[in-house]
Amino acid sequence: MSERTRSAGDESVGTDPRSGVAEAPHGLTPHRDDVEPALTELCVGTSLRVASMEFLEAAVTIVQQAMGGSDAHAEDGAVCLRPSHMAVVSTCNRVEFYLAVETDTIDEMIHAVRSEIFQKAGSSVDLDSEQLVYVLRGSDAVRHLCRVAAGLDSLAIGEHEIAGQVSRGFARTVDIEGWNVALIAMAEAARRASRRARKETGIGRGRISLSSVAIELAERELESLDGKNVLVVGAGKVGRLACASIEKAGGAVLTVANRGTERGGALAEDFGGYAAQLGELSSLLQDSDVVFATTGSLEPILTLDLVAQATRGRAPDRPLIIVDLAVPRDVEPAVGELEGVRLFGLSDLRVVSDANLEGRRRDVGLAEVIVEQEVAQYDQARAIRRVQPVLAAFWQRAEGLREIEIERLFGEFEGIDPETRSRIEHFSGALVRKLLHEPSLRLRSASADGHFHEYSKVVRQLFALDEEK
Repeated sequence: MSERTRSAGDESVGTDPRSGVAEAPHGLTPHRDDVEPALTELCVGTSLRVASMEFLEAAVTIVQQAMGGSDAHAEDGAVCLRPSHMAVVSTCNRVEFYLAVETDTIDEMIHAVRSEIFQKAGSSVDLDSEQLVYVLRGSDAVRHLCRVAAGLDSLAIGEHEIAGQVSRGFARTVDIEGWNVALIAMAEAARRASRRARKETGIGRGRISLSSVAIELAERELESLDGKNVLVVGAGKVGRLACASIEKAGGAVLTVANRGTERGGALAEDFGGYAAQLGELSSLLQDSDVVFATTGSLEPILTLDLVAQATRGRAPDRPLIIVDLAVPRDVEPAVGELEGVRLFGLSDLRVVSDANLEGRRRDVGLAEVIVEQEVAQYDQARAIRRVQPVLAAFWQRAEGLREIEIERLFGEFEGIDPETRSRIEHFSGALVRKLLHEPSLRLRSASADGHFHEYSKVVRQLFALDEEK
């Protein structure tokens, strides 16, 4: 192994002090297969910030059906559709497709996502005029993903659950022939932004989750949950979070209703509650003061008829508080019109969350700075990733020619002593390094400012880097 030494002005280039070999920038391999295609990062999505709940839940339903059922969404919080270079983050607040596609297919891929998912979700609306779907490209897509993972674009600013949802959404992407290099890097940037935002700022301090905000809303309505009968419908991840928030609030009598008795029973036991089945909902509603609906079923669980029957004859001074945390919604909207029933949805939680945000404005600003730092790091890494294969091939070609000429020279002059041979080796290596130093810097710079592919093509043609030697 050669001992690496640094040449002035370029720390990524070295020589073997015994042979003078000019080494390519550290870590580069010259194989053409390593060249990253001309990929552009894309985010095509919708959320409650731009669309109605009806449109969002229609889009979520289509994604769930494409995945073979609702469990992929309800339990994982994020799903991934084919092709393999596409990740989908599907939560209670958003459906977003993240892609890394060849530059000349951008419009085609955007159209495919819009027509296959979002146009079907809003078949009677003009997506362009209504601005229900947003499209972000390149660094803007990366920035948005980092903001999402850091909790800056959540209904409850600073919530913790979103980081895991984003992570699971990208976990299914598989690196096939280099297609997902960009997506993997995007996921890593989002992970760093999320971790740093929570470690370096106070953005996640306090009750920061949708379920915790839902508890706060219920407490405002009833003054306290102490001694109240609280029903959680669903035993998935959202249901578990709701149970944890109820336990933290303290004083409530918890019941968990679920289709499967084993899972519901285990969740109820974990939090000191009672277990029930969905078939008992009518009687459960009669006894409940607060209901948290969390299943995300494709069909409403709490229908108008069911709730109307359960609340018939209910005392006027004992309202039933229902908080629908599911997407698609578990509760038929008409339930909110029933006398004695107060129905709240995700948009109501946003109002509560925004009211709590005032004291954390500084933390939000600090988190935004962290996001910009991570985007800049991503851009720099992308530039290096794109230029490495070309630089490696460039340096290997130069080194190959140097070795040929050195051997020819030594062959013509027999009897060269070791010291002279070493000095010639060092001279030839230094000459190659100095000749390639400035072009290498220019290639790196071109990669960073968006002109890499033009420069790369010229370099490959001028130095015949694609020809077999």
